[in-house]
Amino acid sequence: MRLLEAIIAANHAAAEGRKGEVHLHEFAEELPLAALTCIDPRLNRLFPGAVGLDEDDFIWLRNAGNVITSATSSTVRSMALSIFVKGAKEIAVIGHTDCKLSKFTMMDLLARLQEHGMDRSMINQANLHEFFGLFSSETQNVIKGVGCLRESPYIPKKMPVHGLIIQTDTGRLDWVVNGYEAPPQTNSPTPSPKSLTGAFESLLEKAEPLIPKKWEAPNDFGVGAEVSEHLPKQAPPPPVVNPAPAGMTAASSLNKRDKGPFR
Repeated sequence: MRLLEAIIAANHAAAEGRKGEVHLHEFAEELPLAALTCIDPRLNRLFPGAVGLDEDDFIWLRNAGNVITSATSSTVRSMALSIFVKGAKEIAVIGHTDCKLSKFTMMDLLARLQEHGMDRSMINQANLHEFFGLFSSETQNVIKGVGCLRESPYIPKKMPVHGLIIQTDTGRLDWVVNGYEAPPQTNSPTPSPKSLTGAFESLLEKAEPLIPKKWEAPNDFGVGAEVSEHLPKQAPPPPVVNPAPAGMTAASSLNKRDKGPFR
C-alpha cells in the first residue's frame, strides 16, 4: 500500500466511525505531500487532519477554487517550488463539495465588479472567465488541474499527481485521479539538429528522383507539335449541324423565312 492509498483507507475508516491511522514511519520516503485546496474557510478545520499527516509533512497551497489555469501558471510555480525547496514527494489537487466558485457565474462576477465601482473596460483581460478560473463542476476542475501539472515543464514527470474530492460536511476523501494507476510518461528526449539532419538525408536516399517530362500540344491544336506516345489518339469530333424546325427541311429553312405579319 502506498501513501495516498493508506491515507484514503484511514480516512474512510474514520468517516465511518472506525479507527483510522496512517503509520507515517512506513512512508518516510513518500513525504511530504504537497496539496492544493480551496480557500473556503470550512476547510480550515479539516486539514491536515483529513489526510492524517503532521503539519511538517503537509505542504498546504491554497487559492480560490483550487484552480490551475495552465501548465505554467503562478500556482504551478508555487507547486514546483514546494518540490524543489520543500522537498515534496507527491502532489494532490483536492477539491471540495459545495464549492461557491462552481455556482459563481460571469453575470455574478460582473455584478460584483459594478458593486465595487469597477467597469468591465477597466480590466485588461480578454477572457475574464479563464482569468478568474470559473467552473461548474468540482470534479472536472480537479481533473483539469491534475492535467496541467502533468503537462507542466516545471513538474518532474516521475512525480505522482493525484486528484481528490473532500466532503465538507464529513471530511471524507474520494479518488478523482489515482496518480499511481495512471502515472505520467517520461518525455522523450528532444532530437538534436544533427540527428534530424541524418534522418532527413536518409529519407532523401530512399526517395525516387522526380524527372520532369516535356509535354507538347497535339496537332489538333494547330501548332504542329509532336504527340506523346502515351496520349490516346482521338478522332476529331464531327461537325455540329443545327436541326431544322419541325416540318421544315434544311434547304427551306435557309432560303425561306417566315416574314410574320409584315409580309
